[in-house]
Amino acid sequence: MKIELFTMRYYHEIIDLWKRTGIEISSSDTRDEIARILKRNPDLFLIGKENEKVIAVVMGAFDGRRGYVHHLAIDPDYQKKKYGKMMMDELIEKFQIKKVHKVHLFIEKNNKEVVDFYRKLGWEVRDDLIMMSFVPDKRLYKRDIEI
Repeated sequence: MKIELFTMRYYHEIIDLWKRTGIEISSSDTRDEIARILKRNPDLFLIGKENEKVIAVVMGAFDGRRGYVHHLAIDPDYQKKKYGKMMMDELIEKFQIKKVHKVHLFIEKNNKEVVDFYRKLGWEVRDDLIMMSFVPDKRLYKRDIEI
C-alpha cells in the first residue's frame, strides 16, 4: 500500500469507503467541511492506495496543542493486513514532527473491535474523562445526510 496526502479529487472515494466501513456520515463530512479540514491540516489527511484504488483513509488534526484522529477506515476487502497500523504509524510520525505531546481519538462504546485494534497499537482507554459535545448552531450539524 502506498500512503499519500489526500486531495479533494478523492472526496467521493473516501465517503464511499467510510460508508462501507460503517462510519456515520454527517454534515461535518460534506465537501465543504472536508475541504476545510484539509486546508487546516493538509499534511495530516492521508489516504492509502493499492493499484490506484483508495483502500484506506485517516484524517489527522492538530489544534496547536493536541492531535486528533478522525475516521480511520480500511476497505473491508483489505482489512487484517496491517494497513490500519501502517496508516496510524504514518500519522503518528507526522504528529511527532509537529511535536504533539498527546493525541486523542473517539470510538463509539459498542465498537469493541476498533477499541481492541487501538489497544494493540498501544493506545489506552481513559476513564478519567467524560466526553461532552455542544452544537452551537443546530441548523448546521445534521446526522444521516446524503452525500
